[in-house]
This record gives sequence, C-alpha cells and structure tokens, in this order.
Amino acid sequence: MKEIYDVIARIPGAQAPEEWVIRGNHHDAWVNGAQDPTSGQVALLEEARALGELMKQGWRPKRTIIYCAWDAEEPMLLGSTEWVEEHDKELAQHAVAYINSDSNQRGYLEAQGSHSLEHLMNDVARDIQDPETKLTVSRRLQLRQIEQAKTEDDRKELRQRADLRIEALGSGSDYTAFLDHVGIASVDVGYGGEDTSGIYHSAYDDFYWYTHFADTDFVYGRALSQTGGTAVLRLANADLLPFEFTDLADTIRLYQKQLKKLADDERGELIERNREIEEGVFTATDDPRRPKAPPPHVDVPPYLNFAPLDNAADALTHSAERYQAALKKAWPADVSAATLQDLNQKLMESERRLTTPEGLPRRPWYKHMIYAPGVYSGYGVKTLPGIREAIEERLWAEADSEILRAATVLNGESALINSAAAELEQAGR
Repeated sequence: MKEIYDVIARIPGAQAPEEWVIRGNHHDAWVNGAQDPTSGQVALLEEARALGELMKQGWRPKRTIIYCAWDAEEPMLLGSTEWVEEHDKELAQHAVAYINSDSNQRGYLEAQGSHSLEHLMNDVARDIQDPETKLTVSRRLQLRQIEQAKTEDDRKELRQRADLRIEALGSGSDYTAFLDHVGIASVDVGYGGEDTSGIYHSAYDDFYWYTHFADTDFVYGRALSQTGGTAVLRLANADLLPFEFTDLADTIRLYQKQLKKLADDERGELIERNREIEEGVFTATDDPRRPKAPPPHVDVPPYLNFAPLDNAADALTHSAERYQAALKKAWPADVSAATLQDLNQKLMESERRLTTPEGLPRRPWYKHMIYAPGVYSGYGVKTLPGIREAIEERLWAEADSEILRAATVLNGESALINSAAAELEQAGR
C-alpha cells in the first residue's frame, strides 16, 4: 500500500469562474513510461506553460480551467476515479467538459468522445497543421479514412459529411469516471498510427526508444499540445459553449440501425439452429468416436419493440435541427447576458441528461445510457449498452426494458435542447 498523488492546478475564470473546463493526463507508469504516459503528460505541461505565459501578460480565461496530472491510472484508474467520486456533486454542477490524453506517437489524429463535442473537435482539427505533411490534421485523417474505407457508401460519407465521425469512448483511461459516472462531456485525443511497436507497458518504453523510433523530433507532442490546448481554450473562452447536437442525433441513428441488425441476426441464428436440430444436422455430423450432445432447442423470441427508440431518435433529430436553426438566426447579436448564462447551463447539463441514477443493469456505477465499456470487452465500448448487451446475452425482456430506458433519456435530452432552442428563438424575434 502507498499514497498516490494527483496534481491539480487551477486558473480561475474571469467571467464565469463557476464553469470548469478540465484537462488531464496521468503521470504514473508501468516501468519507464516514456510513451505511456509521459509523451502525453509533457504535452499537457506545455499547454499549461503556455497559459502561464499568457497569465503573466494579464490574460485570464472566461471560465475556470483545471489542469490535472493523475496518479495510479495504470492500476484501475484510481487517481482520477477517486477525485471524481470525491467531487461528484461539484462536478455535476460546474463541469463543462473534460479533455483527456494518455500516450502519443507519430501519425494521425485520434479523437474519441461525446458526440455533442464532435463538431468542436472537427473545427479544432481543421486548424492544426500536421507537422510532417503540412496538411491540416483533419484533411490528412479524412484522406487516410478514404483510403481504408471498405465500401463506396463509406467513401461517399467521408467526402460529403460535414464532420468526420469520432468514435465513442469505452474505458481504459482517465475519462472513464467523468463520462460514465457523472455524465460530463468528454474527449480523448492523441496522435498515432506510424512507428508502432511492442513496447507497451514494458521496460523498453524508455527515452532511448521514444527518441529513436517514435516521435523522434517531438513534433507530434507539439501537435498534441496545440490540439488539446485549442480545445480547452475554445471551451473556456466561448461566449456560448460550442456544443452541437446534429452530430449526436446522427450518431444515435447509426446506433439504432446497428441494434436492429444485431437483434435480427441473433433471432435469425436461433431460427436456423432450431431448424438444423430438427433436420438432424448435429447428429449426422457428429463424430461417433467422440460424440457430443447437440445444442438444445430454444424458443424463438418475439420481435423487440424498437418503437420507443425510433420515436426518441426522431425527437432528438428534430430538436437538434431546431437548435441549429435558432442559433443561426439569433447568435450572437440578439442574445442577452441573462439568456446566455441560462443557455450555457443547459448545454453543460446536456450530457448529464444521458445518464440515469440507477445506472446500467448489474453495474450501477456506470450511469451513462449511451456509452459504456463492455462487461466482457473491457476497454472496448458498447453503445446504447443496456440494449446491446441484453441482445447479445439473449435477455429479450431486459432488452425491451432497456429500450424504454434509453428512449426516456433521449427524450429528456430532446426536451433540454428544445428548451435551449426556444430561448434562442425568443431572442431572435
């Protein structure tokens, strides 16, 4: 047993000190840790140094910025989790967003997180130059994804969709407690994809390896500082918080289609297996010298009722479009200071609306109904996890129940977005 140390630095906001933008990276490592986590930690420190230089010149952010160096991330995310649990009520009231990094290498921008921040991260990526190709990191990532796309539809979307998709977050780094437990909009950023090797969590992850085989000139460390720092500053200094919901609604539509296909595939598999049992397939193909029992006949479940989720996804799409239209018409000239403050409170709450006090089945600590690490997949994300894992486990009654719960939080999100849109519409008259 030993004590662990989180190092927390705070820059008080000049206009909205009660609104917090939080940036973090862990400082503990298995063995040497040049890549994991020091390559991310030094980028965070450079961001903090740059903000310190601005402060010496009299600059202050509008919102409070909190920089965090977490301890004991490797053994179960202990440093960040304990801190979040200790301050959960304050965070639920004050936190705007959490920007995380971990390790960093050469290559392409890697960003995952809350889809209400997808547009923000795309805007940031359009303004950061890739240090080797001199393209923007957004354009380089888009071209790589086009090269890797498997279908014409995928390539079409990559060329025509306004924003590149970001992946959802599962677990495996310090964003977990912020997003999954409290419901704070979160993003994880880093660079990678070139010069990969097998040094992960080993004694070979040292300064010699990193400076000879990874980001040898530290230029992608600089790119990470620019990326994380730009996201932090845009969140901290924006008059109206840069949350956007059409990307979220579009992503929910994608998850909705995936779940319906998963349910149909699971149901079809049971129908086919029962038919093969009746035909004697398993008996005929069994090795008489090494006999095995055939699988049991299983009652084919009824179709799941996805109507509540369909209706909730429709409502979210309409509310997101309404908010964007109202924003375009009213912002910024017609919005008063009082309206702006109320709007920002609603936007801060938007990710919290996607959580439930009861949490997910059999693991109530995980309260987010849209994103969670899988029970068995560990780091890997399960989207709309209550529904998805019930279908995978063939718990059909639970799947129907979880559809209703997911629809409820999405309807709550839609109501909040509609409320914000109504304020903007009123201001624009």
